[in-house]
Amino acid sequence: MTNKRVWQNLRAQLSPNPYRQYFNDANRQRLSQEIAKAEQGHRGEIRLVVESQLPFSVVRSGTTARQRAIHWFSELHVWDTEENSGILLYILLAERKIEIVADRGIHKLVDQVEWNSICAQLQNELAAAHVVEGLSEALSACARLLRQHFPIAEHADNPDELSNELIFMP
Repeated sequence: MTNKRVWQNLRAQLSPNPYRQYFNDANRQRLSQEIAKAEQGHRGEIRLVVESQLPFSVVRSGTTARQRAIHWFSELHVWDTEENSGILLYILLAERKIEIVADRGIHKLVDQVEWNSICAQLQNELAAAHVVEGLSEALSACARLLRQHFPIAEHADNPDELSNELIFMP
């Protein structure tokens, strides 16, 4: 645990995080619809989790943003898709961290460089205050990778295995 991480997460609790305004009801609904749209044309599933800050106990335990993303990946059963083709896009606003956790089916087919590229592009969009647009593009980029590696045949059934709801922890 570093003082910087404690301060980042504590500050997010004490003062309004400038990014919170982008996660009003309308934008959360829009992003949930973007997830549903991004899940078309492939056999993968996408979940989006945004946390404003971590609870102090989580910071104190030394949990990294990556570990927290893996926690959500497990908690939301993203690993529980028929073809192991789930993706979790995780954002920790207080620390300005972005993580993508891909299930083993997609992980073995996509180089880490591609996930890092999506994260870097999203980081740039967030810095430019293009929050909803940046997230929409990141979801589309994940969808392109899923379409490339897990396409569905025309007229094939494509069940929605996981909720499309954005998880936002204020």
